[in-house]
Parts: sequence; C-alpha cells; structure tokens
Amino acid sequence: MFGYVKPMKPELKIREYECYQAYYCGLCRAMGGCTGECSRLTLSYDFVFLAVIRCCLAGEQPSYRKYRCLLHPTKRRKTVDGSPQLDYCANASALLAYHKCRDDLADERGAKRFKARLASLMLHRAYRLASKRYPALDASVKEQLERLREYEKNTQSPSPDEAAAIFGTLMREVFSHGLEGSARRIASELGWSLGRWIYLVDAADDLSEDKKRKRFNPYLPLFGDAPTQRDAETVRIGLTSLLQEAERAFLLMDSPPCPDLREILANVLYLGLPNAAERVLKKEFSSQPQETEKGAKQ
Repeated sequence: MFGYVKPMKPELKIREYECYQAYYCGLCRAMGGCTGECSRLTLSYDFVFLAVIRCCLAGEQPSYRKYRCLLHPTKRRKTVDGSPQLDYCANASALLAYHKCRDDLADERGAKRFKARLASLMLHRAYRLASKRYPALDASVKEQLERLREYEKNTQSPSPDEAAAIFGTLMREVFSHGLEGSARRIASELGWSLGRWIYLVDAADDLSEDKKRKRFNPYLPLFGDAPTQRDAETVRIGLTSLLQEAERAFLLMDSPPCPDLREILANVLYLGLPNAAERVLKKEFSSQPQETEKGAKQ
C-alpha cells in the first residue's frame, strides 16, 4: 500500500536477494490465485515483508518452484509456492487495498476521486473473496480505518502519536491475526511499532502536498508553513524510537527455517526503513529555510 517497508537491495547477498524475490513472486501468484488477477496490481513491498515475517513465525519452510509470468515470459523465475502464510497476506492485502480505496473515494476530489472509484470497482471481487475468508479481520480493518477517518475529520488538536496509534492498532491485528502464543505476541509488537512508523513516515512524505491542498496532516499544526531542520530532527527521533521497538521484537524471534530470511528481515529493519525515512525527510525538509545561529541562540 505504501511502499516504505523494503530492503536496501545493494546490501543483500545474491542468494538473499533471490530468496526475497521468490517471496515477492510467490505473493504475486498467491494474490492471483486467492483474490483474482486484478488484486495483483496492488502488490507492495510492505506485504512481502509481512509474508516473510509470518512465514518465519509460523515456522514455514519455503517450497520453491519456477514459473513464467506475463511480465517475465522469457525466463522462469524461482517462486515460493504453496504457502498458507502467503495466501493469508494475499487476502489481507485485498482487504486493506479495498478499504483504502473507499476512504480515498470519500475524501478525494477530481481525478483522484475518479481513480479511487475505478480502483474500488476493480478490487470489489477481491474484497468479497477475502472478506468471506477473514470476516473478523475485515471488520477490524474497517473499524480502525473508520476511527482514523473520524479522527482526521473532527479532531481540533491533532496529535501525530494519537493518529498513528489508530493505524498501529490496525496493523497489529493484520500482523498477528490467526497466529498463537509467542508468535502472535511478537507479530503483534512488530505490527504495532511498524504501523505507527508507516503512518508517520507517510504523513511526513505528504507534508507539502497536504499543506497545498489543505488536507489533514498531523504535522501541519506543529510545524506551520515553514518546517525547519529542527522539526526534521524531531520527526527523525520519533521514527527511530519506533524502529527500536520493532527491532526488539525482531530479536525475540526464533531462528527461521531458512537462514536467509533472518538476513532479509534484518536488512529491512536496520537499513531499508531508516533509508526510507531519510529520503522522506530530505525531500520534505531540506528545501526549508535553515535556522540561523542567531535564531538558534535566541
């Protein structure tokens, strides 16, 4: 959905990258098989990460096969096949994508509203299939997104942490749904931390556009019309704290069935996510006026 949760590919070993790519292709195939071909258009790095996490926590040994696809017809690609956790992630992705489209349909105007309407029509069948398989998850996702929408519409003094906590609650359920025992607790903590991190990074990424379009953004009341480098550091500290929470949960995981999976997850948490946050902060804050030394002393 957002695309922030991905590895830093140059730092992966070749076999680790091939393993990650196999999960990416496996999730794409699972989406086609579980929720229809149209749902494959919503494939995101975020849900590939979720798939790897859940496969590790469930102790699921990857089974590989080679397939051709429309995007790569000349060469068969190594793909994780026959994974219940990939099937779950395919359905969870369809639920979130559909509800996000419905939210955009209510909030957007013009071309973006038309795009959201078209996407929701394309994803309706995928949503119907996924909601039948996971009605409790569907109800939870819908409830939290409605809470978030009401918060963004009606609050008079928005707090980034309060808004992020709602999305964190949603992702906590998505990460942990159907798991049991320690696996559920670890997944819950990862979802809670990363859900808040995703919301805050996305809010920072949309800061200038939301200001221009006069849309809700929890950072606008804090930073005003001219965010400074000091404001960027405030955001950076908050995001780093959330990543540290996620990293502590990650360290509680048992050894995965495939050693490459732990290296992939470590790459995402320790390199990929901080790199994504820095890109956002550089884009949104580097062009803002610097505080002078005189102003800083005052």
